[in-house]
Amino acid sequence: MGEKDEHTVRMRPADLPDPNATRLADPDATRAAETSVAARVPAVDVAPATTRLPERDGIDALSDPYFSPAVAADLTTARPVVSIDSPVESLPERKRRLPRWALVLIAVLVVAAAAGVAYLTYASELWGGKTVPEVVGLSEQDAHERLEAAGFAVEVEYRAGDGDFGTVLSVDPAEGVRADPAAGVTLVVAGERVIPSVVGLSEEEATQALYDAGAANVVVARQNSDEAAGTVLAVDPAEGSAFVSTDEITLTVAQPYTVPELTGMAEKDALAALEEAGLAGTVSYVESDAEKGTVVGTDPVAGTEVAGGTSVTLSVSSPYPAAPARLLEYFDLSPQALATYLGEEGFTLSYGATFPATGNAHVVFTGDQGEVLQITDYPESGSRGGSGGANMLEQGAGVGGVRYAFSSATLPAGAASESESGVRAVMEACGFEGLAEICTQDDVMARLGADGDWHFACASGQQGDYTWVVRIGGYGSNTGVVAMVAPTAHFKEQDLSRFGGSVCEYAAYIDLFTG
Repeated sequence: MGEKDEHTVRMRPADLPDPNATRLADPDATRAAETSVAARVPAVDVAPATTRLPERDGIDALSDPYFSPAVAADLTTARPVVSIDSPVESLPERKRRLPRWALVLIAVLVVAAAAGVAYLTYASELWGGKTVPEVVGLSEQDAHERLEAAGFAVEVEYRAGDGDFGTVLSVDPAEGVRADPAAGVTLVVAGERVIPSVVGLSEEEATQALYDAGAANVVVARQNSDEAAGTVLAVDPAEGSAFVSTDEITLTVAQPYTVPELTGMAEKDALAALEEAGLAGTVSYVESDAEKGTVVGTDPVAGTEVAGGTSVTLSVSSPYPAAPARLLEYFDLSPQALATYLGEEGFTLSYGATFPATGNAHVVFTGDQGEVLQITDYPESGSRGGSGGANMLEQGAGVGGVRYAFSSATLPAGAASESESGVRAVMEACGFEGLAEICTQDDVMARLGADGDWHFACASGQQGDYTWVVRIGGYGSNTGVVAMVAPTAHFKEQDLSRFGGSVCEYAAYIDLFTG
């Protein structure tokens, strides 16, 4: 060993500090140990040191149990090893650590326990949302209450349908799904279909709106209007009314006022059609080969667009008789129209009354050429009944029969002959057809045993529902031509037995012998 080693103080292992010591021994014990060591180690003379050792901090020395100041003699003289008790108490032996597999097992068990707790709390819906309850098929109110009881916020959406009104059709999120109650659920509830607001829309817009609302049967009716063509004027059922998809929904759509096609229509029907179209009508009678009383034209012409209320002039084939002697045509007129016609033809009322039994008119007119016209239930008689009175035709009294006595100015050519040819001339002037019989004074006087200066030719016939009679002749120098007509039923009601059932002889007798 070197020089330095020779001056090193050696110690026995027992005197060395305990390497496992982690704690200082009791301070008193430490001081005792130091005293013991000093007693066992003899004093050593130390020569003055020629080399200064590094100075140590006094605090460090005090805290070091193994430190004592070096003595010079100890550096040159060997000393026996001194045993020093360790001033630090030994700690208990460390416990043995658990094996790795045990630690892993414990960790697994902890995780499993945590998972079990999480599952149980989730299943108990303490977290992770709540299950949407079954509400489909319930009423809106019941479903609302059930969802709120489960903690869900509720919104309602209505879906129009044809039935189950107020019943829940579906729910979002769906039944049985876990959802956040705060996020809420939406109920889809069956609601009624309602007619939307369509008035004022175009036909296309209104129709689409109805289809969008669920209508499947939309029809369109046109109506004349001053509104723009195609504008919806009304809807039936009305806006806001409930309906089902199979109901018929009618849109009334504006169209321009247009003169309708009226040609060939009866005057009365044409006037009604104009009124329905929102127009007015006036009548102008014209001579025409068309059927009497039918429209032969309009002004403006059919198809012309006009403003509402415009007056349209109807050109009507004159319903009036072609001539005053066309007696059968009198029955085609209303009493008022006949009164108008006679006034236009220059006839003047000389007597007016009604028959109490029938209420029909009994009026006598005189023409401006001397002809005499009677409206009477008994045209076979020329009795006038008096004078004065009112024109009962104007008041609507009916026409039971017509008698017309020609004047010399109105007598048809050839009608003065008391013969078949004369009779036929009168028939043509009156428009009579269907000659059935001709009789003369000889036939009547022989049947009745009468005598006198009678001379006449009389004829009768049936035309449709009417029977006509023509008489030419008279008594002595009095000669006249008379035409008469009445419903056939009238003559059937008379007692014709005295005349062998002959209308011709009956009418001639009453006209000449009693009239």
